[in-house]
Amino acid sequence: MALADNALVSLADTKTYMGITSSTDDALLERLINAESTRIENYCDRNFRQQTYREAYNGSGQRRLRLRNFPVSAVTRVAIGNKLAFTVTSDTATDLRAVIEVQDDRIQLTRHDSSGTKTHTHFQFTANGNETAAGLVSQINSFDGFNATLGTDCLSEDLFRMGGVNVMLNSAQIYFPDRDDIPYRIHDDRATLEFVDSADMIFYGRRTDAGLPMPHTFAGIRVDYTAGYDGLTEIPADLAQACIKLVQYAYNDRKQNNTLASESIGSYSYSRSQDPIAANGEVAALLAQYVDRKS
Repeated sequence: MALADNALVSLADTKTYMGITSSTDDALLERLINAESTRIENYCDRNFRQQTYREAYNGSGQRRLRLRNFPVSAVTRVAIGNKLAFTVTSDTATDLRAVIEVQDDRIQLTRHDSSGTKTHTHFQFTANGNETAAGLVSQINSFDGFNATLGTDCLSEDLFRMGGVNVMLNSAQIYFPDRDDIPYRIHDDRATLEFVDSADMIFYGRRTDAGLPMPHTFAGIRVDYTAGYDGLTEIPADLAQACIKLVQYAYNDRKQNNTLASESIGSYSYSRSQDPIAANGEVAALLAQYVDRKS
């Protein structure tokens, strides 16, 4: 057994804390480190190891934007605007559902016709995302149940991602950001992006003389960036400690009767939490600052 890429603590540090000198249980401890690291990621709803992100944010009209993942090591693009790429509607009034999704690497179409029969297809984006909106419109129109109309052509990599929209109820508008020359800086906390005034920009929810819509719209800000901790040596001590505490809990708990949820004997009562984070206030406190910052 080896540590997974998302492991939050080393085997050596875990054994030192737990006072284990033998190598007998190394494979077990590595498995527990992997499992508890994943548990923490699920609890915090974010990845901690360094990777790249492409995210859309709602604009509040304020200068500062808190990115969901941190610490930020690089920002490759900041773009704003909601320019219409294309609109998708249903072309079959008797269908029960007709759903479109714009995912990171594809457009997904799912149709339920009047008999309830489900059909679906997807149009995969290439690695460099250079499909045109015009080409995607043509592909969508080739699939029964959907009708797409081009607004302004753009590349697939620029499309804002969109969850499933049932176009039997409402048309789906797929947008892209239309301005990239956005001045900004990253704060010392390596988590906050601040928009900076330029000659034609005032970031307080107003329009400029140039007609630029300020970040005061739904999902109107796109940020491409790299964030996370690059290797175990960068993992913060409190995050590593939370993982060690959970590993210790699981290691010591492995011989317990895990089917016993609670028991009462006279005035004595005992209940066992099925969630080790909820059961350990110290761990929950250590993780509080790392919970995902979705707006």
